[in-house]
Amino acid sequence: MRLFLAVLIGKAIRVVAKLRGGGSALPGRIALMIEPKLIQKTLGSLAHGAIFVSGSNGKSTTTALITGTLASQGLEVFSNPSGGNMPQGIGSAVIGQVSWRGNLSADVAVLEVDEAYGQVLSPFIAPSWVVLTNIQIDQLNRFFEPDRVYSMLHSAAAAATHGVVINGSDANLVDLALELVDKQVVQVSVSEKALSKWPVGALAAPRFGKGEAVNSIPVAVQVLDEVDGVALLALGDDTFQVQLPGKGLHFAIDTALAFAVAKQILDESFDVSAASSAIAGQETVYGRGEIAKYLGVEIQILMMKNPASLRATLVAMENPETEIWIAMDEGTPDPSWIYDIDLSRISAVRTISGSRAWHWATRLSYAGIPVSNVQPDSKKALSEYVRFLKENGKRGTLLTNYEQMMAIRKLMGYLDLESGK
Repeated sequence: MRLFLAVLIGKAIRVVAKLRGGGSALPGRIALMIEPKLIQKTLGSLAHGAIFVSGSNGKSTTTALITGTLASQGLEVFSNPSGGNMPQGIGSAVIGQVSWRGNLSADVAVLEVDEAYGQVLSPFIAPSWVVLTNIQIDQLNRFFEPDRVYSMLHSAAAAATHGVVINGSDANLVDLALELVDKQVVQVSVSEKALSKWPVGALAAPRFGKGEAVNSIPVAVQVLDEVDGVALLALGDDTFQVQLPGKGLHFAIDTALAFAVAKQILDESFDVSAASSAIAGQETVYGRGEIAKYLGVEIQILMMKNPASLRATLVAMENPETEIWIAMDEGTPDPSWIYDIDLSRISAVRTISGSRAWHWATRLSYAGIPVSNVQPDSKKALSEYVRFLKENGKRGTLLTNYEQMMAIRKLMGYLDLESGK
């Protein structure tokens, strides 16, 4: 009865939230208050269980790629595509897809899980597999040091009932995996050739607090190279190319993680060709290279969560000569890390907006990079930026933190994050 009531009220709140202009975690929050076991009761009996995807960066993209890969194999997949990676967000995704009686039609759940919440969720729904993307210096206001994230991810991984898949190019994840002596662990390996193209700190935090352990973890998939959005991967003795959703080695690693967990679940029935076709036809997750169309212009949205994500974005940026708009607000409590970033790929900036606009203007001034317009009001900045793009027939690039990305997408009419619109 409580499950039915939770679903009924959650769905009603979801309808109201959509009418007010977008997705919301409120339906999940209220539903979980009514039925704390909502997630367990709806996802706990799926044939292939629940896959947790966690780490500092790349969670949303990897979750989407795993979902697409498993769907290409004929499985019905439940996921939380809005990036709602805390219990209330996952609860809202559940409310959106279950029947009125709380029944969910799916074979497997693929859940993006915030680093701090894997250990919270696992007692309620133990993950069958845990996929770990990386450990990077991120959200110091929440996590303080990356070794705290290490501990959180270790707890989540230890709860896996089937096994763990890690990004083997991250030394800290290798250390973590080697401690899981009673778990089946496989890795995605990355060639030195591919890694050599990327600056230190773009893909993982420096190794901390551990010795130079020998990486003896079995390799499920190898990333041999990535060139202009095409990855060269190897699965056993077979080498194949995959067209990625975006440019950059991080997309190749995320794709390899998706193939690795699918291979573990499906074994010999895993169809690499079908999976590759699915990845090639998949769009980037919102804010991660997405092309937003607004008033006749195109703006590529690139999110910068932390130093590592901005470094990766700058390396993979399609055209550094494009007209760049930078937006940042208090969602980045301490913006001092922008002084640690090599900005040499940026030749000029058209617009800076958000409450941290003058922080960025100062940083760019020290770097000798010209800025045409500083407009802290992002609504006005959007209007001025679009007018410039239209008058000059150009495409824009928005470098933004998460909060400004959400606000600007909403200003452009992209309201329903649950559908990835």
